Amino acid sequence: MKDLSCEERILVRGEEVHLERPGRGWYPVLARNDRLWWRFFGEKRFSEPFFSDTLFALNQGKRLWMQSAWEGLEDFRDALAPAALIFHASRCGSTLLTQMLAALPECISMSEPPIIDSILRLHYGGGCRMKTEDLLGRAVSALGQKRFPHERHFFVKLDSWHVRSLSLFRLAFPATPFIFLYRRPEEIIASHGRQRGRQMVPGLVDAGMPPLDFVLPEDWNLEGYCHRILESFFREAARHADELIFVNYGQLPQFAWTELPELLDMALTAGQIDAMESRAGLHSKNGMKYSVAPTAGHRPQILGAFYDRLEELRLYGWLE
Repeated sequence: MKDLSCEERILVRGEEVHLERPGRGWYPVLARNDRLWWRFFGEKRFSEPFFSDTLFALNQGKRLWMQSAWEGLEDFRDALAPAALIFHASRCGSTLLTQMLAALPECISMSEPPIIDSILRLHYGGGCRMKTEDLLGRAVSALGQKRFPHERHFFVKLDSWHVRSLSLFRLAFPATPFIFLYRRPEEIIASHGRQRGRQMVPGLVDAGMPPLDFVLPEDWNLEGYCHRILESFFREAARHADELIFVNYGQLPQFAWTELPELLDMALTAGQIDAMESRAGLHSKNGMKYSVAPTAGHRPQILGAFYDRLEELRLYGWLE
């Protein structure tokens, strides 16, 4: 525990138990060297906006953790395969989409499980002792464990910077649909201006993605850094256009019960659609009645060009 960061210690805070192998209800949260840390969720559904929110919502008596070797992941091979992985550019409706899916008991909807970023940090730091794609695949299988008989579909929303590791995910999941959510860049930038995400602050997430493909000028500022990071997300999505299903923020929330079920061969009942519509009327993160925040600022030229390219790929990519 002494070599864990403050953020990592929070993930494994609780009472340690000693088991030979993790079982049903145990989920990996941290990978370090040749060890995995697990947390016990029992029958607690992942209904909160983020994986970490569900973790912190656990009852005091269920805040248990354990360690295992990586072989502990092999016990979950009979889990649900992911119906889709959800990539996004941040602040563009990905949390809303996962919350609408979480409103259905038939869906397991994971939002930014920390084990994935932990594995990527090992990969880029040179500490992964097995193929990263194999480790990613096994970790996601553990996340998709089926605890209830009515569960049919499993979705994983990744962190925004994970689009820069898309090639790794494709190796791990060669046949899984990949969704990429995006939004007008001036709206994303305005949102980060009101409450800046950690991916828009230098040094906070760098270890979980490839080295930055740009050099900051001497007179850099946070807004300029936000522009460059967002540009790298858009560029990477365009570069992997053949791998992605592009979804514009403006297509939400209707996309969740119209196009998505058709794309993934999911049959929805009228009651399920009602549940999704009801959840769509609330703020994705705080559960309050939703209202659109005012957007200010002009569209950055380079980012605007990338956005236009993504729109072309979404609307006409099938013609290329």
